[in-house]
Amino acid sequence: MPKTVTPRWRTRLLRADPEAGWEDHAWTSAILEPGFAADQAVASWNVDAGVTAHVEIRARGVDGSWSPWLPLADWGEPGARRSPEPTSGNRAEASPFVDTDVLTAAPRHPFDAAQLRITVDSRSGGDARLHLAAVSFTAAAAPSPFDDDGSALGAVGAAAALRPLSQRAYPARDDLGGGGPVWCSPTSLTMVLAAWGADLPESPADAPGSADPHVPWVARGVYDAVYSGTGNWSFNTALAGTLGFDAVITRLPSLRDARTLTDAGIPVISSIRFADRTELPGADYEAPTGHLVVLRGFTPDGDVLVADPASAGGPEGLRTYPRVAFDIAWARSRRTVYLVTPRGHVLPEPAGDGAW
Repeated sequence: MPKTVTPRWRTRLLRADPEAGWEDHAWTSAILEPGFAADQAVASWNVDAGVTAHVEIRARGVDGSWSPWLPLADWGEPGARRSPEPTSGNRAEASPFVDTDVLTAAPRHPFDAAQLRITVDSRSGGDARLHLAAVSFTAAAAPSPFDDDGSALGAVGAAAALRPLSQRAYPARDDLGGGGPVWCSPTSLTMVLAAWGADLPESPADAPGSADPHVPWVARGVYDAVYSGTGNWSFNTALAGTLGFDAVITRLPSLRDARTLTDAGIPVISSIRFADRTELPGADYEAPTGHLVVLRGFTPDGDVLVADPASAGGPEGLRTYPRVAFDIAWARSRRTVYLVTPRGHVLPEPAGDGAW
């Protein structure tokens, strides 16, 4: 019987030195070169709470020409306009463009390097700290046989300590992207931050009944008014950064890489997409535009242990999804994850080019 073949991407996360490259309040990274021609890149930044950060990115095409600086965010306090308006340029041209949180190459015009520029301003007038800045590059690669090994460890460390929460506990609303029905990202982020022992603020007025009051606070903190939602990947990790975490967006080559992280006790917030619930046996919902779940570990057979915020909550939120079905749904986001750990936490050694 032939082995299952799944999509693959070359992927590499490059972390910039947050100490070098300053001129007054403006920081420019070194040129970040992944070693291959990429067609997408996602940036991450972590600054202290109360710091406003104007974040820009530019890319170098394989012909050696640089794009203009493209705005990614005016990161700051919740409620402010923090994303730029979408660019109106012709996307068929050679220049890359920003699609909410992803730098995307124009068709047939990949890039082989990028730079970040971040201008910070502390409202208190004190030291404005940039703790982390990184770019995750990806490019299409040939499909390869599915990695189907499991783990005898199951869920360990912070992944085992994770308490399932349900986005269904929060009503729909006209602001904050629509409320509970679409709060998969802040609910997943809240679960991971709490599992690491974060002291999260509360928003009890927005949490009916016994609903966890931290989720609405996180939703407000990651809300992107231009995107009109709480699923801006970079904003989610940026909020975690203000709370003292090292938090990046990256893409993982395979479930085996996710297992390396969960075997080290690190829960992995994963972006999946499927149009019909039969595509992910065990799910009681559809996610045609995308959904976030927390990958907690693996069974010995390789199936995936998750905390799913689309569940009704409680023990029902801890689910096991078939490994191949989960990987197909996850691959549709290029296996995008939020990797959130306490600042200074040692990560396991990555394989290949280095997805983290």
